[in-house]
Amino acid sequence: MRNLWACVLSVVMVVLSVSAIAIAQQEIWINRVEEGGRLLVPLRGIFESFGATVEWDDPYKMATIYRAGDELVMYVNDHNAYINGQQFYLDVPPRLIRSRVHVPLRFVGEALGGTVDYHGSYVDIAVPGAGSLTVYIRSTGGPAPHQSRAEIAPFTRTRQVRDSDLRGYSNWRLTLMRNEIYARHGRRFNNSHIRSYFLRQSWYKPDPGYRESRLSRLERENGEYIRDYQVMNFPVNGPATQP
Repeated sequence: MRNLWACVLSVVMVVLSVSAIAIAQQEIWINRVEEGGRLLVPLRGIFESFGATVEWDDPYKMATIYRAGDELVMYVNDHNAYINGQQFYLDVPPRLIRSRVHVPLRFVGEALGGTVDYHGSYVDIAVPGAGSLTVYIRSTGGPAPHQSRAEIAPFTRTRQVRDSDLRGYSNWRLTLMRNEIYARHGRRFNNSHIRSYFLRQSWYKPDPGYRESRLSRLERENGEYIRDYQVMNFPVNGPATQP
């Protein structure tokens, strides 16, 4: 009997060892894509390697990642990410590149609660309790392609604006953020500074038939919220009308 249990234990230890090696030896290859000095990696491939579930909402360009009871929400071109409802700022936002969502690699490691070691041609990501992953980087990816819809705050169309979304922005930047809501629907601007800014945006198409009724209720409320924030935080001059 003692010999039988010894054999069983040996088999179990071998299985566990093989599983551990399989996890430790996970590896993927990606093209090098950089923006602002950050290496961007495919969101789905990295997170799913660590057992996470990734859901994609195409109309809102929103990715939701579930892992070990945690929830991470990110929007394409939005600098704000949310882990269990807590907001985190990304210096480079998620980008949609060749139909795949890419995110800054270092943030991925931090969001998973792990460490990221960059070695130039490859990166090691280690996550406690989930093993490790080696990401090999091909040198042919190049920089991230031009974003044709580089909005300041794309989230204003999909969720309510919070004070935390507005802190740190200049009065003028907030004016642009607020008017971006209307510019999406083609509003033409009398203010020459605002008009000049939006005419430089590739996505902006002024429409002589613009009507306020095109805005959703959420968009109208967000526009009012940003304006109220400007009035409260810049009481001397009110909302900026020029840079």
